[in-house]
Amino acid sequence: MTELEQQQARAGVSNAAFSRQNALSWLVLGIGVLATLFIWSYLVEREERAAHREFLLITDDITSAIHKRMIDHEQILLGGAGLFDAAVEVDRDKWRILVERLQLANNYPGILGVGFTQVVRANVLSQFERQIRAEGFPDFRVHPEGERSLYTSIVYLEPFEGRNLAAFGYDMYSEPTRQAAMQAAAESGKSWVTGPVKLLQETHGVIQAGILMYVPVYYGGLPVSTTEERLAALRGFVYSPYRMGDLLAGILGSLTPGVGYRLLDTAPGLDNPTLFSDIDDTVTSPALTRTVQLSLYGRDWQLEFESTPEFDDRYNNSGWVPFAGLGISLLLFLMATLLVLRRDQAELLAHAMTQQLRSSNAALRQSEERQRLVLKGSNDGWWDIYLNDMRFIASQRAWEMLGYPPTSDFQSLHRWQALVAPEERHKLIKLLREALQSDQSAFSIETSLSHQAGHRVPVLLRGAIQRDESGLAVRASGTMLDLTEQKRVEQMKSQFVSTVSHELRTPLTSISGALAIVNSGSLGEVPAPMRKMLEIAETNSQRLNHLINDLLDMEKLAAGKMKFELRTCSLKELIDEALAANQAYAQSRGVNLVSHGCHDVLVRVDSMRLHQVLNNYLSNAIKFSPQGSQVVIDVVTDQDTVRVSVTDQGEGIPAEFRDQVFAKFAQADGSDKRKQEGTGLGLAISRELMAQMDGCVGFDSEPPNGATFWLSLPIEAQAEVQAEATAQVQTPSVLVVDDDPMIADFIALVLRKAGYLPTTSVTLKGAQQQLQETHYDAMVTDLRLQDGHGLNLIREVRAQAALAHMPILVVSAYCDEGQRLMHGQVDELLAWLDKPVDEKKLLSMLDAVMNRARAK
Repeated sequence: MTELEQQQARAGVSNAAFSRQNALSWLVLGIGVLATLFIWSYLVEREERAAHREFLLITDDITSAIHKRMIDHEQILLGGAGLFDAAVEVDRDKWRILVERLQLANNYPGILGVGFTQVVRANVLSQFERQIRAEGFPDFRVHPEGERSLYTSIVYLEPFEGRNLAAFGYDMYSEPTRQAAMQAAAESGKSWVTGPVKLLQETHGVIQAGILMYVPVYYGGLPVSTTEERLAALRGFVYSPYRMGDLLAGILGSLTPGVGYRLLDTAPGLDNPTLFSDIDDTVTSPALTRTVQLSLYGRDWQLEFESTPEFDDRYNNSGWVPFAGLGISLLLFLMATLLVLRRDQAELLAHAMTQQLRSSNAALRQSEERQRLVLKGSNDGWWDIYLNDMRFIASQRAWEMLGYPPTSDFQSLHRWQALVAPEERHKLIKLLREALQSDQSAFSIETSLSHQAGHRVPVLLRGAIQRDESGLAVRASGTMLDLTEQKRVEQMKSQFVSTVSHELRTPLTSISGALAIVNSGSLGEVPAPMRKMLEIAETNSQRLNHLINDLLDMEKLAAGKMKFELRTCSLKELIDEALAANQAYAQSRGVNLVSHGCHDVLVRVDSMRLHQVLNNYLSNAIKFSPQGSQVVIDVVTDQDTVRVSVTDQGEGIPAEFRDQVFAKFAQADGSDKRKQEGTGLGLAISRELMAQMDGCVGFDSEPPNGATFWLSLPIEAQAEVQAEATAQVQTPSVLVVDDDPMIADFIALVLRKAGYLPTTSVTLKGAQQQLQETHYDAMVTDLRLQDGHGLNLIREVRAQAALAHMPILVVSAYCDEGQRLMHGQVDELLAWLDKPVDEKKLLSMLDAVMNRARAK
């Protein structure tokens, strides 16, 4: 092609691009650009709203945590003041014991101590100093020196060590900022906080802003109804000093992700009003800011919050949208233009693509048909969950398994969760959450679903997890297998084993007893040729009896029929009993039993079942240990758990058998000629028994150096056992009502950790009976209960005069339904919290509704 032809061709292409025939391409470009702008604007706005919501939640949590902790500190000082009010005489030892019981370092990090400063009149100053010196402080003086009409000397300050030694004897009334707060506390009779000061404890390290809280103490028997009377009766102040940096770090901990804050004292005339700041001043334009006013004990504080660059970056992920949208729009424009310019080629391409699409559709139909036939043949149902918007869809067979009419529409995942049996719901959600949060790509879970007719349908859920580029789970798909027939067969097998075992036990007991009587010589001397055979018969009848007992135990555990009486027991006593019970067997085998580190700790167990586990461990260790060796039982405690280990000197456990150690009928040597007898059920039973007592089992082995089998149990705290009788008086009681026992126990655990005394009920009738028999300070209830609706319980409570003002927190997946059924009725002492339960929100909302009840 000549140069002139090339120029003409380029001109033709250019003219065609701007021709009327290409208007559709320009329309596509315009729509693409407008759509890009709209999507970008929407994403930016959504990110800003999400960032603002999270920012408000975090700053509210910080403000609430500071407010609550300062109230806690006031309660500590009021307790110290109460000691002076109640005791005839308070000395240094009593003060030290009081403060040690508070465990400040563990429970209230950031507080330097709790002290008492005594008011000393000028005319008795010398006498006061001589009195303190006589207590063992020969160099004591009230400082700073100087003549004043009134002195206040720090007498007690615990812990009396480290930084606190510098404050002993200090007259806080001599410093204006401290004096103003002390004067206000004395005149009002209320707790008071100082402005920012430099504490005497700032003897080394980085100097932090400090504050002090004062609670006035008055002489008993004197009138304190007026300001003048209170000043005349003033005995001193119980107080605490705080380094603000340490205090706020102890209060907030990890509550400030992505948010910087500054705490200011807004009183006028302060040289440096900043109490603490972790705001990066180099960041000049944070995306979000907030200011909160906080008034506490005579001081007006101001919290200034700023989002950090890391926080802002989390909600600034839409910058790629305009570039991607513009690129796609240009690509579509070019494709449309090429289609216009190359109509013939486009028609050919469309024809080829049509053929390819038809071929693909035919292959897809064949594939779908094969899958349908496979699922139909296996009698499985299928399901598909989109995790981004929590929607799911299930096949006709899946709905038929549960007795519901099939639907091809997407459903809310909450409906599917509602079909899970209440006793299985918490376990299933936990297992699914673990699978989604891990890196596994498939899972298999057995659970129970509720049939429309009311019965339970056991199913096997198998699924595959699809993840995005970052590894986040976005979709889960799989099958659902009805296990009703399989469970029925298993139950028949279990019943058969149980029936056979029970039927064998009676004649076997008679046989064993008869052989024992014959072998004992009670019926006359046994002829020597017969004695050996009778002994063999007696031994094997005993082995068969052990096998039957093990089979019955496994059947009871599998059916959930084994009863456990959990009580607080001494672990040392249980171990000693197990050692004594196995001593004769050990001597017969030439094995020595040794015990190490048997600490006397308390555990909550069924003593008979734990004795069974220990006997199993010890008898196995003795059985597999060579003659002349020793079996060691060792006890080790670690914070709130205790571990009991039994170690033998046998050949150890082969590597190929380790995965089967705790399986039913598992034996390393399964041949008919094995050296050691046994059923292979003992360890399987031990594992199930420990699981029922909140314990766990395991083993360690390095052949040929023997094996160590261990069990672990939570320690029952001594303080909790001693305080059990008085806990109802000291802590607020809460009735927890939920038809799912696991959720009820979980809520009770959260409340117990927060200082409440919870009681649980899984039925409406049980809750009604408990409310009649016991006084509760609050109630937490679900709506859909096994024998009624939670709103009926709430209406009954409100109808009773004694319970009309009880604070109630509804924790349910059906809060919307419950609020609609209230028909717009307003109840200030009723709060709503959606499931799943969030520990922080649960405690926050319960505190709020109980505070509203106290205010009424």
